[in-house]
Amino acid sequence: MAQPICPDCQRRMEGGYMLNGVPASGHVAAGTWVEGPPEKGFWGLKLKGRRQLTVYAWRCPGCTQVRLYAPE
Repeated sequence: MAQPICPDCQRRMEGGYMLNGVPASGHVAAGTWVEGPPEKGFWGLKLKGRRQLTVYAWRCPGCTQVRLYAPE
């Protein structure tokens, strides 16, 4: 993904990511976008059959705005 420009102050944004919560196993993961509304299942949220994409975060060093992207 190309480095975006902040829509507010026109500076180049810094790339990074946001963490999902820390599960009981102690593992951490990058944020994930999941298609559709959340639905509860027996073991948490239902994910089977839903498109899932890694979420990338870009932060502006000027105005500190954070924008999230989930490219295919």
